[in-house]
Amino acid sequence: MRSGFARSFARQVGALLLGLASAVVPALVVGQAHGFPGRAVTLVVPFPPGGSSDSTARILAERMASEWRQPVVVENRPGAGTTVAAAHVARAPATGHTLFLVAPGTHAVSSALYPNLPYDPLRSFAAVSQVAQAPFIFVVNASSAIRSIADLVQTARDNPGKVTYGSSGSGAGPHLITERFALSRGLTLVHVPYNGAAQAMLAAAAGQVDFTLADTAAVPQIQSGRLRGLAVTSVERSPLFPELPTLAEAGVADLVYPLTVGIVAPAGTEPRIVNEINRVVRVALEDAEVRRRMQVLGLEIRHSNPKEFEDLLGLEVQRYKDIVRSIGLKLQ
Repeated sequence: MRSGFARSFARQVGALLLGLASAVVPALVVGQAHGFPGRAVTLVVPFPPGGSSDSTARILAERMASEWRQPVVVENRPGAGTTVAAAHVARAPATGHTLFLVAPGTHAVSSALYPNLPYDPLRSFAAVSQVAQAPFIFVVNASSAIRSIADLVQTARDNPGKVTYGSSGSGAGPHLITERFALSRGLTLVHVPYNGAAQAMLAAAAGQVDFTLADTAAVPQIQSGRLRGLAVTSVERSPLFPELPTLAEAGVADLVYPLTVGIVAPAGTEPRIVNEINRVVRVALEDAEVRRRMQVLGLEIRHSNPKEFEDLLGLEVQRYKDIVRSIGLKLQ
């Protein structure tokens, strides 16, 4: 009797344990997010260190690494109007372990300016999420006699071919936007390309160029009094500089070009992995410290789902391509 009771008890315990295991294992599999990422993730930035895109990448990478418990390494690959970085990511294995912090405007401009690129600006990438948006800022040296957009326009008209502006590089967004600005006002400006937004900003602060179209990395320089802001390129005034007019308020109503950044992966990345990256980007952007640090940079947080960001990329690529063709901009 004792032997039969023992066998019965053992069967009941075994069934109970089997039931518990069958309930717990699926939960563990889901919690592990399909095993991704299994190693370090690289977030490629197409600009040198020091600009707002680079700062954004580093803020995000830190929080994403914490969520995944895997390193997220920021890798700067500047050059050729962001095409060096884009080509690198496009040919990377589509495992989700190589990501691209993309600025849709610059990405679009480069695809229009550089012939025979080894990638397609849309088909070679899987959209993940928009991350942030911010204005570009027209800035001059604090001691400049130019104190407004109207002053800048008048100075350029009085001195055709002599007013200089720095940009983050030939084919970059600030280069295109400034040329579009010049065309809209019938100005002839001298373009001085630098290797990144930080260098162009410092050149303006040192008076080496008359002005530049800076990103929000210029915030400390403006707040410290080394640079003077003239206007922002966004639809509305920036909370950081409520005293600065928009271009529309300054009399240039046809130019609205905010700086947008987001994340893409190589084309062919599995949807489940894209969705997991999107989830962790959302977690990072909802973190109070991340939001604080990005707001200090003048960035407006913008999370989106992959389809929404894919649509935005498509619109931006077409928009900037049309502008490049309309003004006849060519690299020298």
